[in-house]
Amino acid sequence: MEAKISFVILSYNDAEMVINAVKSIKRLKTRYSYDIFVVDNGSKDNTPELVRRTFKDINVIKLPKNIGTAAYDKAINNSKSKYIYFTGCDIEVKEDMLDKLTDFLEKNPDVAQAAPKYINFYDRKKIDLGGTWLSRSFYSGIFKSDKFGSKNMEIPYIGTGLIRAEFIKKMGYLFDNDYFFYGEDVDLGLRIRLSGLKVYYIPNSIVYHVGSISRKIHKPYYLTFLMERNLLMTFLKILSIKNIILLMPYVILMRLIAILRDLFTLNFINAFARIYTILWIIFNLNSIMEKRRRIQKIRKVDDKVLFELFSEKYLFRN
Repeated sequence: MEAKISFVILSYNDAEMVINAVKSIKRLKTRYSYDIFVVDNGSKDNTPELVRRTFKDINVIKLPKNIGTAAYDKAINNSKSKYIYFTGCDIEVKEDMLDKLTDFLEKNPDVAQAAPKYINFYDRKKIDLGGTWLSRSFYSGIFKSDKFGSKNMEIPYIGTGLIRAEFIKKMGYLFDNDYFFYGEDVDLGLRIRLSGLKVYYIPNSIVYHVGSISRKIHKPYYLTFLMERNLLMTFLKILSIKNIILLMPYVILMRLIAILRDLFTLNFINAFARIYTILWIIFNLNSIMEKRRRIQKIRKVDDKVLFELFSEKYLFRN
């Protein structure tokens, strides 16, 4: 029987974590059929071989080098499922997690993506991910609290969860393959909304979160560069030209404030990363505009629909 859902798990030098994640998925109590893909992002250890030896019934794709979140597409392109659950390997899923997400998407055809609550693996009273916010400055963040209680809520974006494979195949990719890491989830969320669909947070669907591996293998200043570059690219790709012009002074002002804050705290390399980002955007404007032309073809709503989920009130609280 063809699987209804494909789990796609990214790995990088973390066989034990991948194995634990897969074991938790296999303990799911679900009425939906599923298959599992593990995409190894160029591990230097023997992660792919260990995973293959442990599980004979899952699909392991070994990549020659780390290509970041673009790796998801390597499995998605081989999936025939209706839905894709995409995630890092640092998770353990609750037994009823999948049905809560799938049921919601089955009943709500205007929703493209549904995501669970992330609870800290080591401290079950601590929430690691309870929704997201996005500012018109194109800075973003997550809520680490039960802000929405048990109510399903529309949110601007989220970097994990269950998504309709049809949307991915229409775009040709899950995340922009040039982003590598950071901010790719904002870009995805706004493409979903631009196409007239929605992203929802489902707090009664639970995943236990071990911790971010990706942030531990990259220097902080490099993550700053990726964050700034990717969010600015999304700003230029998604919004109408009119709103890009109107919001540009605000977007640049917030970057200048961030640079000044770095200088004040003597974090000079971080300040340089932000300045370098602006230069990078200027020198790569042509390729960004080409991406913009392709994305604008999916537009079904005005920017005012996008802005319904933007908020400035969390910008200086994080």
